[in-house]
Amino acid sequence: MPSHDDYSWFDRWLHRLALARPGIQVGMAEVENDLHGKTLARVPDGGEVVVTGLARSGTTLLLELLHGTGEFACYTYRHMPFIVAPLLWDRISRPFRRRAVARERAHGDGVSVSYDSPEAFEEVVWLAHLRDRFVRDDHLDPLTTREVDREFVAAYRASVRKCRLLAVGDGDPARAPRYLAKNNADLSRLGLLAELIPAGRIVIPFRDPRAHVGSLMAQHALFTERHADDRFSRQYMEWLGHFEFGEALRPIDYGGWLADEPRPRRVDAGFWLRYWTAAYRHALAEADERAILVDFDALLADGRPQLGRLARRLELDRPERLIQTADRLRAPTSRPAETQDMPADDLAAATAVHAELRERSG
Repeated sequence: MPSHDDYSWFDRWLHRLALARPGIQVGMAEVENDLHGKTLARVPDGGEVVVTGLARSGTTLLLELLHGTGEFACYTYRHMPFIVAPLLWDRISRPFRRRAVARERAHGDGVSVSYDSPEAFEEVVWLAHLRDRFVRDDHLDPLTTREVDREFVAAYRASVRKCRLLAVGDGDPARAPRYLAKNNADLSRLGLLAELIPAGRIVIPFRDPRAHVGSLMAQHALFTERHADDRFSRQYMEWLGHFEFGEALRPIDYGGWLADEPRPRRVDAGFWLRYWTAAYRHALAEADERAILVDFDALLADGRPQLGRLARRLELDRPERLIQTADRLRAPTSRPAETQDMPADDLAAATAVHAELRERSG
């Protein structure tokens, strides 16, 4: 996401109108369904790709590399803040669009974004329809098929088709590119995704837990400081479902792991390490043959063959376009957390999960 200093008072008001009151968007989406129902029905299902993992696992980079192949449609900053009703918003906002100028995003990690950059906006759809079923005061609950009704299944699939339809404009809906999304919370919904996109693929990157924890700690410190100075920054992250850092932090309760955490919660290296282990233990248990585990450290070390493998698993039409992006891979900007700050038992558990992830990833 861009720096929140870039948002004018009107931008902030518009985001508050659209995102703090999801009922408005849901109503607009129903109007869209009536207006564009026949056209949406011509967008074929299948081929969807969702990139998911614990925050700071490499999901953003993979999203950008896949989007850069030209084979995918993805929500961008152009579609904000009316992600749930993108067709109407596209028509309304087109005369007022700004020129795309890339700037470093709020994470301070050297990644630049513009209005045309793909981003993790899919969670807005989940929040608009299901917020009361998984958002709690201090954590998030995983979602399964038990918590989801047919109405949401239809709404999610309609959202996928709308995103793809935007990519072809007035072109043939039957030739719409494949859907691509990044949504870290989807790691807790792998079984549910099998019903929502049965012919889709799930890309799950993972990193060495020590390096990953170091990155998580740095980002949490950054956003904690930022949220203390800028209330809108926290609200913006919560509206988008980015509950990963700072005062907006609401960890996902994978397998009930939070029951053993002390109260008040101490967000230190041990906490992040246990969170990492719970998340990827869940991934190992829930991932099926449609899931593609990506060793992000191996990707950075030897990009071309790793990207070639990913391109084959995703059945890209032009795999060389993804392979050629290996030149964009660079070392992470964060440093690994000190192992002496990690409880020995927790580090051993994470190391065992990491070894199994590497084995499963091939």
